[in-house]
Amino acid sequence: MSWLPLLGTVVGAAIALSTALLVERRRERRQDRIDLRTTSRDLYGRYLAAHAHMRAQLRILVVTSGLSDEERANRARAAYNSCFAPRYELEVSAPQSVLFLAHDVDERARVLRDEVVEGTNIQVEGSEAVTEYVDAMRRISVAMRADLGVSDSN
Repeated sequence: MSWLPLLGTVVGAAIALSTALLVERRRERRQDRIDLRTTSRDLYGRYLAAHAHMRAQLRILVVTSGLSDEERANRARAAYNSCFAPRYELEVSAPQSVLFLAHDVDERARVLRDEVVEGTNIQVEGSEAVTEYVDAMRRISVAMRADLGVSDSN
């Protein structure tokens, strides 16, 4: 009995198995990257949408007449509080470059909220708090797009 055919079969099976495992591992890594990108895209969208909603609510408060100072303050704080959940989600999965800018956005949002609480009209052209907030939002949006690998070339 010759051992060569048996040895050839064992070697062939080992090669086939290792190749199959390698292909499966690559497929898993690719799927993990796709899942991470999808999760990040959804998270970034929620974060930006929460801030857009907050800003819209603050702008509405500025033009709403008949509100007491306390009611305006409570509504402004509630609008700002809606940004907390997506902000904390960023802490778990966003890269440091995005987190650094998120801290800046949150600080600018607090300033904006406080101005509304104080009764300042943030819709006045050239409002410094609004300008700084919008600039911070633009910077974080660019960082999020860079993290997702989205090109700005059109």
